[in-house]
Amino acid sequence: MALDPSPLGRAIRAARAEQPPGWVDLAGSIMSRVRAIVIPSEPILTFTGQGTPARDEQGSETYVSARVVTSALRRLLQEHPTHAPDAIDLRVDDSRLTGIDIRLVARYGVELHPLADTLRPQILEIVEGILGPAPGLDLSTIEIEYVDVTRGDPNRT
Repeated sequence: MALDPSPLGRAIRAARAEQPPGWVDLAGSIMSRVRAIVIPSEPILTFTGQGTPARDEQGSETYVSARVVTSALRRLLQEHPTHAPDAIDLRVDDSRLTGIDIRLVARYGVELHPLADTLRPQILEIVEGILGPAPGLDLSTIEIEYVDVTRGDPNRT
């Protein structure tokens, strides 16, 4: 076996070869804590372009994790230095998305009402891109509340 010329490569191999006493117990404890932190995500029903529940080849309804929708909305709301999400709550009733509540932090000097009016269609577009046109979900079901104002980019403070 040839000696790895990279000091980092040698260190990685040496670290992997060493197994400290009690590591198996510690690893199990760490994984159980991680599993406790991750909150199960609610399934949300998807829809076809005609507004009927989407179905797979076997006829089963298709669902998307609420975590996927929330992550997509968080990415959208972090794109600009004028605002940042504080919280995103999806209202789900009987596996159907019925509304979205967003709490935002805005940069000082930003016109809040026009910002909300600009964001609502973008939010609806993202959600419809993931779930399809959910019946009953429209601009009026998207609530935006400002919870703080800060100087500078709220994504960095």
